[in-house]
Amino acid sequence: MPAPEATRPGLTLAVTLLAQVAGSLCLSVPSVLAPAVAPTLGFAADRVGLFIGIAYLAAMASGLMSGRWVARIGAVGLTQVALLAFGVGMLAITAGHALALIGAALVVGTGYGVLNPSAASLLNHHSPKARRGLFFSIKQAGVPVGVAAAGLLMPWGLATIGWRPSLLSLAVVCMAYGLSLLAARRRLEPRAASLSPIASDRTPALWRVLRDPGLRRLSIASFAFAFSQLTFMTFLVSYLNLQLGQSLALAAGVLAASQVVSTAARIGWGYAGDRWFDPGVLLGWLGVAAGGAFVALGLLAWLPDAGATSSPPVDGAWTIALSGAAPMASAAGRSHGETPP
Repeated sequence: MPAPEATRPGLTLAVTLLAQVAGSLCLSVPSVLAPAVAPTLGFAADRVGLFIGIAYLAAMASGLMSGRWVARIGAVGLTQVALLAFGVGMLAITAGHALALIGAALVVGTGYGVLNPSAASLLNHHSPKARRGLFFSIKQAGVPVGVAAAGLLMPWGLATIGWRPSLLSLAVVCMAYGLSLLAARRRLEPRAASLSPIASDRTPALWRVLRDPGLRRLSIASFAFAFSQLTFMTFLVSYLNLQLGQSLALAAGVLAASQVVSTAARIGWGYAGDRWFDPGVLLGWLGVAAGGAFVALGLLAWLPDAGATSSPPVDGAWTIALSGAAPMASAAGRSHGETPP
């Protein structure tokens, strides 16, 4: 894809970062609200796993097709479509019916799947080559920022205006942001997007990845990191609330606190990978750290009084520490995995 006449790294980073925050926020909402809202709709709280699973299946499908979509409507245009999908998905969730929830998962997942390919196209054009890892890490920091926002805002919205008005407000914000990108689209979009090699390459994207040994190893590693991160974000609130007897506000607060740590870690590891460490070695050690953190987090259920409604302060401290360590390791390791080869 020919480079634009002028690069705008700051604007590009702002556009892609805020879109990532919006997507992660919308995808995290069901996990945060499930313990309180799912029973009122006639579902068990653990059914949120089905919602997230459907969403990510849709994300995988849309991600594989996003290369040609970027070539046809542009990366910013595809980001606008994703934001519209997030708004529609939040509106569908408010219906509270099983079919509406399935539709919402498909729509939100489809939008989420195109965020990274769109951002990769923009950042590949506009970010400084020597700092590309850092730029991708900052953009990807939108994931924990969005999860933290869900953990902080959704319980507050549930207690003040109700969960349906909260989701309606979120839908309006996503759609408004999508419309606001019309001006940015003219400034960031490459003029000759239709000339992208992706548009004329008919080889299936998945086959291209499987055929390349380096990409194949990277995709397997990314699967492990994504699986651990997704499991953590989907079930942590329910685990703390239903298994360990903590309040919903505290459980969501722990999720938010862990994502604050993860945000700083993503940026820090991205900078370290550019400057001091081989990214592949860094990924390996971060995977080891993530595995240990998850084992320790699972052992919290065996601590004395873990199931009590008000656990001792030391238990809460361990929970926050381990919850922060798990996503910090797994999420930070993925930042370089999404940098275009």
